[in-house]
Amino acid sequence: MIKTSFVKAVLPAIVTICALLSSPASAQDASFKPKQITVYVGFSPTTGIGYDTYARTLAMYYGKYLPGTPSIVVANKPGGGSMTAANYIAQVAAKDGTEIAIVGRGVGMDKLVFGQKSAARFDATQLEWLGSMNNEVSGFFLADTSPVQTLEDVFAGKPLIVGSAGTSSDLHIFSIVVNSIFGAKMKIITGYPGTNEILLSLERGEVDGLLGYSWAAARTGSGEMLRTGKLKNILQLGLRKHPDLQDLPLIMDLVKTENDRQVLELVFARQAMGRPFVAPPGTPQSIVATLRAAFMTTMKDPELLAVAKKLDLEVSPMTGEDVQALVQRLHNFPKSVIERTQAITNAEM
Repeated sequence: MIKTSFVKAVLPAIVTICALLSSPASAQDASFKPKQITVYVGFSPTTGIGYDTYARTLAMYYGKYLPGTPSIVVANKPGGGSMTAANYIAQVAAKDGTEIAIVGRGVGMDKLVFGQKSAARFDATQLEWLGSMNNEVSGFFLADTSPVQTLEDVFAGKPLIVGSAGTSSDLHIFSIVVNSIFGAKMKIITGYPGTNEILLSLERGEVDGLLGYSWAAARTGSGEMLRTGKLKNILQLGLRKHPDLQDLPLIMDLVKTENDRQVLELVFARQAMGRPFVAPPGTPQSIVATLRAAFMTTMKDPELLAVAKKLDLEVSPMTGEDVQALVQRLHNFPKSVIERTQAITNAEM
C-alpha cells in the first residue's frame, strides 16, 4: 500500500506536470502538424543574393527541424524598406509560430534612428528575434557612368544621385549619415521596392550609385558588373572589414571624433544582424524557443550549406538570443547619441 505521506509529497508535482502537458502553449509547441508556416520577405524578389534568396534557402530545410515537419512557404511583402512586413508581424500576424518574417537589419533600430518619424508601429525589444543567417558588410557602389568616381570626390561634396528603397531602409539612412558626417552632397531618390530595382535604374543611367548593398549579395548578384567595371565598390559600411575587402577603406576608420564614432556605431551595429528573422510579440516562449533552436540547427544542415556554397551565399549565423541582446543594448545607448542621430536623419527626411 502506498503511504499517505508519499502521496501528499508527489501529488503537487503530478498536478503541475499534467497542467503543463494539457496547456495550449505546450500543445502548440509539441507539433506544427498539420500547420503551414509562412515566411514573409520584407522586400521584392531579387535576381541576386538578397533577403529573398536567404528566406527561400531557409524555407527548403527549416520545416524538417520543427516538430510536425510543417511545410514552409515564402511570400513577399515589400514596402518601406521592409517596414510593411515588420508592422504586419508586430500587429496582425498569428502568435502561434505560423507567421514569421525576414526583415531589414535596421528594423530593430528604426525608432532609435528616426524617432517620431519612424514608420515602426512596435517596440523592437518586444519582437521575438529568431536569429540571423549572417553578419553583414555593405558597400558604397558607383556605376562607371557616374560623374563621381572616387571617395575623395564624394567627401569633397561633388554631387551625385543615389537610390533608396525607402526612408527607413539602410540604403537611405546610410546615405544620409555619409552626407552629414563626411560632407557629401548626394541626392537620394526614394521609393524603389528593393535593391534589384535600383540596380536596373543604375544600368539605365537614372542613378549614379547606392549605399548599403550587401557585399555578400553584390559579389554574386552583380558579379559580372563588378568584373567588367560597370560597378565598383569604394567604401565598406560596417563595424569591421570583410575578409574579401581588406584593402578597401572602412567607414569606421575615417571618423575624426568620438561623437561621430558613436553615431556611426548606432547606425552600423545593425550589420551584425545581417539577415534577421522575427516572430510576433506575445508568441509563447515555448514556441519561440522551438523556432530559435530549429533555426540554428538548420544553419548546420549539410544540404543547406551545400546550396549556400553553390550560390556563394554567406552563412555566418547569429542566434536569436544574441540578436535580441543586441537590439536591447542599442536601445540602452546614451540619450545624447540617439538624439544626435535622430537630428541627422530627421533633417533630411
